[in-house]
Amino acid sequence: MRLNRRRGVLRTLAGICAMVPVGVFAGGVVGALGVVSAPASLAAQETRLLLISDDGTRDAVRRFLDAARVRGTPTEPLVSRALEGVAFRATPKEIERALAALEKRLKKSRELLGANSTVDELAAGADALAHGAPESALRDMRRIAPGRRLTVELGVLTELLAKDIAPKTAATMVLRLMARGASGTQLTELNAAVQKDVALGVKPVSALELRGRGVMSLLPPAGSVVTAQKR
Repeated sequence: MRLNRRRGVLRTLAGICAMVPVGVFAGGVVGALGVVSAPASLAAQETRLLLISDDGTRDAVRRFLDAARVRGTPTEPLVSRALEGVAFRATPKEIERALAALEKRLKKSRELLGANSTVDELAAGADALAHGAPESALRDMRRIAPGRRLTVELGVLTELLAKDIAPKTAATMVLRLMARGASGTQLTELNAAVQKDVALGVKPVSALELRGRGVMSLLPPAGSVVTAQKR
């Protein structure tokens, strides 16, 4: 029983199962790294670290953050992940492994979304990757909407993946809608409708296809949208 629980903790810390402070979607998976409107100052981060009561764990996390900062990694997502680990009573070693995995995904997210992406975008991208999003999907999102913040779009993709929709299927739908000019609000409404349908017993992929066609019918004809505009 304890072994199964420990394995569950590790899966959670690795980002396979999202821990959500609700930000973009109520009750959803978006924002699993807890960086929506996150405090950026070192002082604020240090205050959060004081929530870790065990001195050894807190020192280990602080050392990791210091090293990550030198490597140019945004540290606020790492702080949030460390606090999640503490909440799940993970060991210092488990937390360090989870932080290393998250840092790797944050770097990949920056590589795919671009160096000018916000911390929120990078965190949302890392979360999407943790749920199995194709790397090409992140790159294509930026290509389709170069001047747009993609936190919502990435969050929608993550939520769909969390419903066990095949990564290629979910990514294709989100990208098609973006290419046709769908707004963040429309994508959010799509996600909410899919979640509701699934709760009523509809197969996730069927719900996505149905709701996707509905949103598509409201958008301009293919080819008439040059690029997605800033919201």
